[in-house]
Amino acid sequence: MEIVIRQLASIVGEDYVITDSESLKEYSDGNITFIPPRTPLVAVRPCNNEEIREILKVAALNKIPVTPSSSTRAGHGGSIPSVPGITIDLRRMNKIELIDPSCRNAIIEPGVTFLQLQESAKKHNLRVLTPVEITGDSSVLSTYLDMVPLYSWPRYGTESVLTMEAMIPNGEIIRTGIAAIPLIDKPYFPFGTNPSYLNKIWFGSQGTFGIATKGVIKLKTLHKNIKVLYIPFKTFEESFPVIKELKRFGYAIEFFMANPAYLAGLIAENEKELSEISEKLPPVTAVLILRGEEEEIEYQYLDILDLTKQFNIECLEEIDGINNVSSRILEEIENPKGYERRKSFRGGYAVIPFICMLPQIPLFKRILGQMSQAFKYNPAQIGELFIPVEPARGHFQYSFIYNPENPQELMITKKFFEMFSNALIKMGAFFSRPYGNWAELVYAKAGAYKAMLKNIKEAIDPDNIMNPGKLNL
Repeated sequence: MEIVIRQLASIVGEDYVITDSESLKEYSDGNITFIPPRTPLVAVRPCNNEEIREILKVAALNKIPVTPSSSTRAGHGGSIPSVPGITIDLRRMNKIELIDPSCRNAIIEPGVTFLQLQESAKKHNLRVLTPVEITGDSSVLSTYLDMVPLYSWPRYGTESVLTMEAMIPNGEIIRTGIAAIPLIDKPYFPFGTNPSYLNKIWFGSQGTFGIATKGVIKLKTLHKNIKVLYIPFKTFEESFPVIKELKRFGYAIEFFMANPAYLAGLIAENEKELSEISEKLPPVTAVLILRGEEEEIEYQYLDILDLTKQFNIECLEEIDGINNVSSRILEEIENPKGYERRKSFRGGYAVIPFICMLPQIPLFKRILGQMSQAFKYNPAQIGELFIPVEPARGHFQYSFIYNPENPQELMITKKFFEMFSNALIKMGAFFSRPYGNWAELVYAKAGAYKAMLKNIKEAIDPDNIMNPGKLNL
């Protein structure tokens, strides 16, 4: 390995080759899906495509696995190597090449963070669409490619990457959509000279098919006028007909629903406040954020008010007993602390994210209640978040705050997490981002799809050096 390290140092410089065990730990732990920590043998920090290409040559020559990483945090665990090897840390590739106000797009490298791009976008009266759970110092491009849900999915849809550039293991650069046409001024349109939406090969691939080196992503107008509304419900089931009508209106830029444990965790500053806020919240709260001109927001608000009156429910502008709730929610959306906020309460945090239909939610909750009773786990402490992407379908997730320093609590939470995940998959929850052991369970139900993935993997990465073991490949 010493020879390999010297070769890597000759490519990026000695200062950008990390070999000490303490520094390597940041690439191995801190994930929120209970993937076991595993440190790479070495990490390297290239600054351009040519250095990445040379690193891949060294890896291929020595048959050493490569794991791309573009953040200091392991997040959902996609950048934790299944097989220790070389981690390519892309944080030095953090250029914002272009912000185009007329088209509301940006061309960015993989090391560009949400906070960095948000600050630059504001200068053009634009803003970045931010994700659920992920911290502001995370990579915009890798977060979007990982299909982490955004608060704005109900309004703008699930795809925020228009075109992109990626390097496959042999060092060849592939550009997607109209970006594949040389010297084009605005490489934004996702359709072009190659098959439509070739981007999708890299969506959710967890670094198994290559390394994204550039992307064109959507930005949106930064509105000065904002109104936050709250609709309380007794149950998720009670909200179903209202959700369908609100989706038909299409007014809210951000739209999500949460139980007390999740919504309190979104805005609380400490564990004491977490408990206090939870007690003041209704069983389920729909949060709608309207943005635009004053007149536009006013007629949207009146329409929503009429709708809630038809269903004999309330539409509130504040939540009694909680100070500055709207400003806190907006601050978290604009400058997210993500799961780090929730981890700060007790030290540990984990999520189970999936896609489901509205009628499935009551069944999942019944199973949750039964398993909570069996494990003697308080279901009121389990967060529930739903983002209605379509009138009858959306992103749902369960979240767990726990104390990792308490061996008994850690063991129970982890076992509950694993068994409940398995039960959800068996009941039809769609794990569109199958991290860790979920991949084996998901692809066991999709033999033809997995076979096609393996064929693509073998064609692009015949030596299987790109993050082997992820996606059950």
